[in-house]
Amino acid sequence: MKIRNQIISLTAGIFLFAGTANAASYTVVPGDTLWKISNQYHISIDQLAADNALGSTMIYPGQVLKVPGPTPYALKKNDTLWLVSQKFGVTLAALLQANPQITAPDRVAEGMTVMIPDVVKAAAAKPDQLQHGMFPLPKGAYHVPLLNNYNDGRSWTPSGDAVRKHEGVDIFATTGTPVYSVLDGEIINFGWNAYGGWRVTVRTDSTTAFYYAHLSRYAPGIGKGSQVTQGQLLGYVGSTGYGPEGTEGQFDPHLHFGIYKTDQAAWYTIDPYPYLQWWESNQ
Repeated sequence: MKIRNQIISLTAGIFLFAGTANAASYTVVPGDTLWKISNQYHISIDQLAADNALGSTMIYPGQVLKVPGPTPYALKKNDTLWLVSQKFGVTLAALLQANPQITAPDRVAEGMTVMIPDVVKAAAAKPDQLQHGMFPLPKGAYHVPLLNNYNDGRSWTPSGDAVRKHEGVDIFATTGTPVYSVLDGEIINFGWNAYGGWRVTVRTDSTTAFYYAHLSRYAPGIGKGSQVTQGQLLGYVGSTGYGPEGTEGQFDPHLHFGIYKTDQAAWYTIDPYPYLQWWESNQ
């Protein structure tokens, strides 16, 4: 699908993500207050104070504060602006607005720098189940903020392109990043899957299974039938899958994490994002 058609089909809603690691700067002018500046940049006073190590709400003209700002990103091979917007959890419209220098959105090239707009992350809500799980990657190990791409469109299948839904959430991290078991359970599926590469499926209770996919390799000593405990190493982030055994490098390295309910004859997925967001907030 051409990117211009994707622009037409996207909604104007904004997906939220965190970060002021590559923040912009703001110089305080007479009459400014933290409340006024925080409203301007759509962050809380507490967050603004924390980002600037302020011991009080007192600020003065000429003081330079860190505020949310765009983050530079160099396009990789096969990147499109739509793919970048999905990767960073912003709408394509917001990405284009942040990059007025791009006059031909469907003609971008590897190495081109685009600015990723920065917005505030929504607070995590306590889920009604699985509250005691742990985030599957180490704190700070993933270089793209957690975003929800569950149910996004996907097209690759072993028999050719066909429209399907993304059945999990992708957490982007460097190849080799450790992947840990979210809860205790038993490994019920193990080995290669054309969609998920080297994957592990862990049954955690009579109605729930967790799916960890696109691993680069497994941890020693695990296999089908193994009992695993919360926090046990399962394997390492990779980019395997989308083809026959051994295929890799078709996409950026990431952990695909899915939650399946097994209380019916045909398994079905639920959105794992609220659970990941809660576990992340409690790391």
